[in-house]
Amino acid sequence: MYFLEKPQIWLNNFIRSLFFHFIFWGFAFSFFLFLTGYSKVFVNYFGLLLKDDAYGNVLFATVVTAIIFTIVDILFADILMRRLPIKALMLIRTLIHLLLGYLMLIFSVFKINSPEDLLNYKQFVALASDLNIAQWRFLTFFFVSSVLNITLKGILRKIGLSRFKDWFVGNLNKPKEENRIFMFVDMKSSVTIAEKLGHKRFSYLVQDVFNDLSMVDNYGGEIYQYLGDGAIISWSLRKGLRKNNCLRAFYAFLKVINRRRLYYDKSYGMIPEFKAGLHIGKIMVLQVGSIRRDISFNGDTLNTTARIESQCNEYKTNLLISGVLYEKIDNKSDFTFSEVGNIKLKGKHKGIQIYKVNPKAKKKKKRK
Repeated sequence: MYFLEKPQIWLNNFIRSLFFHFIFWGFAFSFFLFLTGYSKVFVNYFGLLLKDDAYGNVLFATVVTAIIFTIVDILFADILMRRLPIKALMLIRTLIHLLLGYLMLIFSVFKINSPEDLLNYKQFVALASDLNIAQWRFLTFFFVSSVLNITLKGILRKIGLSRFKDWFVGNLNKPKEENRIFMFVDMKSSVTIAEKLGHKRFSYLVQDVFNDLSMVDNYGGEIYQYLGDGAIISWSLRKGLRKNNCLRAFYAFLKVINRRRLYYDKSYGMIPEFKAGLHIGKIMVLQVGSIRRDISFNGDTLNTTARIESQCNEYKTNLLISGVLYEKIDNKSDFTFSEVGNIKLKGKHKGIQIYKVNPKAKKKKKRK
């Protein structure tokens, strides 16, 4: 099960990226055709369509463009972003976008019935000096749309798909109350590790850890905020309580780190360990800031979650949860819960019930 965590993340990202690009380019190409009436750029590529229909060809062009842009997204993933200078990546990406738009013009001007026709590079060069005003308009439209595509995708990654609608229509300008589950995850002995590795290598360690933490997406979790060497993860009640996703996500994360222990040991001379605290309660969701805006969760639930996580060292455990969350968990058979007691947390006037959580050891099948 845990062996498939990373492939599942990649598959989810691929599907989301493909869906986003399909919607974006479908709208963009249809808008261009509606606005200009210039349908020659949308041709029956390789004669794959049964009839020469402008909007049918737009659909085909949309599918092809969405696939290519999704592949580009994969190539320009975080790992490549870390290894190449940002200016070089921007230049390469710009050239790819211009080349893709130019190839669409090539198809519209020259009759290409087979892949072999694409090898006639002389006609590609000849077209560059013979573009008419309509073709220049399309090329400009395509490039501007590409920039808008990258910008919009960046906004979605920053805000999150679940919050985009509320942000777009302005619902977050006024604080909005919600019931949510929160998990604070923190690296153990991070100060000692940072001192040993130095700030540069420690920063790379944090990047690797957060890349692995993205697997919480497989359990319906949203990474709300990164805090130095830790993070805050959030769930809606439905997603978090379903199949104990909020608990399973933490142990799945530990499994991913453990599976990559050889990489961490070779790269940093250590295997990072983590602790976490979980709590459930009401919070306020709002948009903050006037110059630089951000979406913020505010409320006592967050403070309490942070205090619960801070008790992990004292009670020598990796995971603590509140009694409120414990009561909400329907199926407790997959975990072992040990009551710590009613603990008065730092800065709190009233005590809160806390439980230790451990996964149940799987029974080994007896050999016959």
